[in-house]
Amino acid sequence: MIIENLAAGIVTYNRLDLLKKAIEGLRNQSVKPNAIFIVNNSSTDGTTEWLATQNDLTVFTQENTGSSGGQYRNVLEMYRAGYEWIWIMDDDVSPSKDCLKNLFAEKNEKYILAPMRMGADGKLFYNDSLKFNFTYPFKSLWIKVISNEDLKDSIIPADGITFEGPLFHRNLVKEIGLPDKDFFIFGDDTEFMLRAHRAGYKSFIIREAILNRMLFPPENDFIFTWKHYYIIRNIMVLDNLYGNLPVKIIRPFFYMLVWLTRARSIDNLKTVFKAFKNSYLYKQQNLKVDNE
Repeated sequence: MIIENLAAGIVTYNRLDLLKKAIEGLRNQSVKPNAIFIVNNSSTDGTTEWLATQNDLTVFTQENTGSSGGQYRNVLEMYRAGYEWIWIMDDDVSPSKDCLKNLFAEKNEKYILAPMRMGADGKLFYNDSLKFNFTYPFKSLWIKVISNEDLKDSIIPADGITFEGPLFHRNLVKEIGLPDKDFFIFGDDTEFMLRAHRAGYKSFIIREAILNRMLFPPENDFIFTWKHYYIIRNIMVLDNLYGNLPVKIIRPFFYMLVWLTRARSIDNLKTVFKAFKNSYLYKQQNLKVDNE
């Protein structure tokens, strides 16, 4: 069975082996999407050449704008193509055979439905945020993460849906716009969901819809990489965009102090200060799309 009014989309960059498995997961769905869109962020590992040999994919190759820019383009192209239902993911996850079937069974135009994510070790991936905190500045943004006790319900309310497998109706895009491509990486999914919730949408994890992660998370998130500028900046941007006044004023300074204690070099210190400064300079773009 093919769902004629539904497209699935994957964002990829230099992960050809994983991308092949992700695409195979979509091709093997018991209930299939009508189309598979691929946004290729100018991969240099042979991805572009391999994609050119695949006849059942709709491919868009663009400059590397990060996962955020990839999802921006991903959603935009499926919306422009007129699909009613949009299903998005990254290139390091692969849906189980009945994933789409079980998601689509719960469809509602005002719902964002996400699969249950399993880690590369085959165990539940304890990363989905059920509740956010934008009111108390001395606690983390993430105040409740999914646990075993939440699995008693087949449909689990969750504020923190990631861009690893959410399914939503095109009306969501019409109302709130596209993912914010200027995040580059990290937090763009949180920002998108916050806009959705403000517009009256609800988000849920569907327990029987399984999405398999193919990579292990970093062993130590506190070791600085090039990604940490965006991680630190974007968390502060979220506070500035969505927090109450105490959160806007206090929590960015709190995060800055925390990350300064984790710095191990002058370059690390510069990264923290640059992220702090630029979080206040960040201006959210106009993310609306032209409606029919």
